[in-house]
Amino acid sequence: MAKSIPAIILSGGLSTRLGKPKALVEVNGSTLLDHAIEKLHNVGCSPIVVVVNKDLQFEALMRSKGAVVVVNKHPEKGRTGSLKIGLNSILSELGRMPKSVIMSPIDRPGWKSRHVAKLLESKVSSCLSENGKNGHPVHLVKKDLLNVLNSSDDTPLRDLVKFDAIEIDGGLLSLNIDTPEDLEILLDNSQFFDTL
Repeated sequence: MAKSIPAIILSGGLSTRLGKPKALVEVNGSTLLDHAIEKLHNVGCSPIVVVVNKDLQFEALMRSKGAVVVVNKHPEKGRTGSLKIGLNSILSELGRMPKSVIMSPIDRPGWKSRHVAKLLESKVSSCLSENGKNGHPVHLVKKDLLNVLNSSDDTPLRDLVKFDAIEIDGGLLSLNIDTPEDLEILLDNSQFFDTL
């Protein structure tokens, strides 16, 4: 069943606070983009679409491992705009609206393949949750995907979709790669990426 579930990796931001592309941050010898694609492949997600800004396009293509790479020319408008670009790519690829999609921001790497498999069991839009705190990736169902496509690019996703929380353990959902200090936390938790 999971093989028919597309996935979108959002990596279109400009990473101004971090000072370098988040997708290319390395931990355990692989980039965050490498890890995200591999974890989604492990669950059988297909197609996988990576939304990037124009500066990251070449590097993302070189690391895509069969994922489709599309460019958001206006990343400053926010994540919903990037999500819409990813959805339109999937629509083009499949020729139809999928029943659901997994969406994962590149700067939230604290999840494993088994967590996404748990998300895919839900029949409604859902997010991972650990110790009562919600996080990413999220699972978006068709009716919510249509709402996203009909929204403006700068509308926050939380204003468009109500997510059911799927409680997990063994994640690092609080991990948010945004600043140089966050990189230190990532590297301090590098053993988390020993198994994906």
